[in-house]
Amino acid sequence: MDEPTSKDKFEVIDGRRFQSLDDSNYVLPNDAGEEDRLDMQHAMIKHAFDGNFSAPVDQLLRSGGRVLDVCCGSAAWTLDLAKEYPNSYFVGVDIAPVVLADEKPSNVEFVEYNVLDGLPFNSNSFDFVFARALVSVYTREQWTELAIPEYARVTKPGGWVELLEWDGMIRGQGKCENIQHMNNALPGLFESKGGLIVSPGFEIQGFLEQSGSFTNIGHKERPIPLGPKGERYAEMGIRDFRDVWRAMKYPFTVSMQVTGEHYDAIVEAAVKELIDYGAIWEHMRVWGQKKNRTA
Repeated sequence: MDEPTSKDKFEVIDGRRFQSLDDSNYVLPNDAGEEDRLDMQHAMIKHAFDGNFSAPVDQLLRSGGRVLDVCCGSAAWTLDLAKEYPNSYFVGVDIAPVVLADEKPSNVEFVEYNVLDGLPFNSNSFDFVFARALVSVYTREQWTELAIPEYARVTKPGGWVELLEWDGMIRGQGKCENIQHMNNALPGLFESKGGLIVSPGFEIQGFLEQSGSFTNIGHKERPIPLGPKGERYAEMGIRDFRDVWRAMKYPFTVSMQVTGEHYDAIVEAAVKELIDYGAIWEHMRVWGQKKNRTA
């Protein structure tokens, strides 16, 4: 990512660039290192679910549709699909500018916008709306009063919405006291951010159902291994959580009330537990078709 153009939009803490708390609930960095991690996470999730989406939209995308990727991050998902489905048009929206190493495909557009202010698109304008890993974006109230209503609004009648989230508590496979220590610290951190949901994966199906805007709702769960060492994707999982824990040193030390040195020791011990014993990280996808009525 480029360096920030506004001192008010980002702040640098311990060498990592974070979004200003006035603009976002996001607790992870917003910089090139985080983009690399998100690209790796994209590969892990795609492998676990045998593809980039579960909604029945393959034929629609082949013939040509309009697709929105909410909080597109590094744009790995958007660019992957844009290459596979050249007849469709893809729009990625994110609070930070998307910086690409290569030339932007002709069927891709990026919009810089804070989704906590809604979605800057007309009603009934997308055939497929996709939103993934927004655990640090919406509070519980924002999920039900902002996110889902906005997704429904911008989706065409008969179009599809798909969400992917996870269980914030990773499940250790052995003597994983330090992993559990990190698990125990997460609820307090998320509560301090205004009521973020620790494990939204268990709730997203209910969000779609309770909105009353969707039919043909589907659900799929997949475990992603975080170690032990020895298998490619399991090792990617170790690196993912190692990088997440290291990146979140500042907010975690504040919420855990420990020194930076103590926090570093806990993280390195937790990473060793992943290497030695492994853990499971549950992911959930849900999708639904917008009812044929005016938004």
